[in-house]
Amino acid sequence: MICWGVTQGSHDGALSVFKNDELLFATDAERFSRKKNDPIIPPNLIEYVEKKYGIPEKVYYYENPIFKSFRRTYAKQSPILVLPKFKYKLTYTSHHLSHAAYGYYTSPFDECTVLVIDAIGEWDTLTTWQAKGGKLKRKGLHWKYPKSLGLFYSAMTQAAGWKPNEEEYIMMGAAPLGNITPGGYRKIRKLWDDNFNFHRGVKLNGLGKLQISACAQSVYEGILWDIVKNIQGNLVFVGGCALNVKANSQLEHCNVFIPPNPGDAGSAIGCVLSRTKKKIDPSPYTGYELRGEYPTKEIVKTLKNSKIVGVAKGRAEFGPRALGNRSLLADPSVVDIKDRVNRIKGREEFRPFAPMILKEDVNEYFQGNVFSTYMNSTYNAKSRTKVHFPGIVHADGTSRLQIVENEPHRTLLKEWKAETGCPMILNTSLNLKGEPIVNDEYDVKKFEQNTGLKVL
Repeated sequence: MICWGVTQGSHDGALSVFKNDELLFATDAERFSRKKNDPIIPPNLIEYVEKKYGIPEKVYYYENPIFKSFRRTYAKQSPILVLPKFKYKLTYTSHHLSHAAYGYYTSPFDECTVLVIDAIGEWDTLTTWQAKGGKLKRKGLHWKYPKSLGLFYSAMTQAAGWKPNEEEYIMMGAAPLGNITPGGYRKIRKLWDDNFNFHRGVKLNGLGKLQISACAQSVYEGILWDIVKNIQGNLVFVGGCALNVKANSQLEHCNVFIPPNPGDAGSAIGCVLSRTKKKIDPSPYTGYELRGEYPTKEIVKTLKNSKIVGVAKGRAEFGPRALGNRSLLADPSVVDIKDRVNRIKGREEFRPFAPMILKEDVNEYFQGNVFSTYMNSTYNAKSRTKVHFPGIVHADGTSRLQIVENEPHRTLLKEWKAETGCPMILNTSLNLKGEPIVNDEYDVKKFEQNTGLKVL
C-alpha cells in the first residue's frame, strides 16, 4: 500500500511516501516550490510523487486542525475553523505524537525517553514520552499553551530584529557576539518566570540586538537544562527546539539521538510512523535524486586547487542541513575561507560554518559527547583546531559537527586527508542567502550562473 505523510500550513511544509512500512521518499516543500520555508505542498511536488510512486491509498496529516482551531480561537488568532486544503482526504494525527513517533522510530533505541519541545502543536508545547518495545506512551513533564519555550525563542528572535519562525538560527549564531549582562539576563528571565504570553510578541527597550541574542540564548539554555538534567539513559530529542545546536551540547549526560529533521517537516514521516509503529532507517538522503557516481576524486582535486567546490549528487537531504549531497565544500585550513564562502552565499559575516569529520578523528580535534551525525550539536574546539582550522570555529570556540561514518562521504574524507593531511572539510548548504537548498538539475545550473562556481 502506498501512503503519504503530509505537513502543511505550518512554516515548513513536507511530504513523505511509504510503501507498506518502507520509506521511499521525503522532501521539504521548499525544495520544489523554491520558496524558503514554504508551508504549502506545491503542485509540482504532488505531480512528481504521483508519477514516480503512484496514487496514495492513504494520506496522514501531521496534526489535528480541528483541535488546533479551538486553540487559535482561544488565543484570539482566528474565530473560524481552519482546515488544510489538499488534493486527497487527510487522516489527522496529534502534532506531538507525530514528533515523538518520528524521533523514536528512527532512533537506534528500543527503550528511551522521548522529549518533544516546540513552539506549539494543537495545545501542547512540551511533552514527555516513554518508549519501549515499539510502543510510545505519554508520561512525565507536560506543558500547554501559552507556556512555550519555542514561542519564547521566536519572540526573542523578533525582538532582536530578525524574522520569527525563520531566522532563529541567525540569532543563535549571533549570540556569542553579544554580552550576557546581568540586567539583560534578568529582564528576559523575568518574562519567562512571570509566564508571559510570548505568542503576542515582546519589546525589550534598552537592549541591543546582540545583547538580546546573547541573553535570550543563555536564558533558553538554562530553561532547557532544568528540563533535561534529571533524564538518564537513552534520550530522543525532537521538535523545533531540537534545532538549537548550541543548547543541545548540554545533553552530554544522556545517550542522545536527534533525528535529521526534528522540526515540523520531519512530522511528515512521523505521522505515518505513528500508525505503522515500525522502525526505519534515519538516513536523511530521501529526496530528489541527481544520478551519477559521487565525484570523490574530482572534489579532492578541485578543493586542492580552488579551495571551494559545489557538490550536487545522489539523493537530496531531508531537513535543514546539507550533509554532503547538496553541499558547498571548502578547505578549512585556508585563513580567509570563511569570508570567501560568505561572499559566495551572501551571508552575514558572523555566521558559523560546520566541518564534516570522520568519527575516529573527532576526539583529536574537539571536546564533546553528543553524537552529532546530522550537525545537531556543537563541540568545543581544541587549541590546535582553532589555530589550524579557523574557518570552522565560531566566535565562542565551538564547532557544529557532522560526524561521518557512512559512504560516500567517509571515502571523501579519507582521500582528502591522505592527499592533504587535513582531517576535515568545511561543509555548508548549496544555496544563496534566503533561498532553499539546491534540489534538481535546473537549480544546479542557476546556482552556477549566479555564483560562477562549478558544481560537480
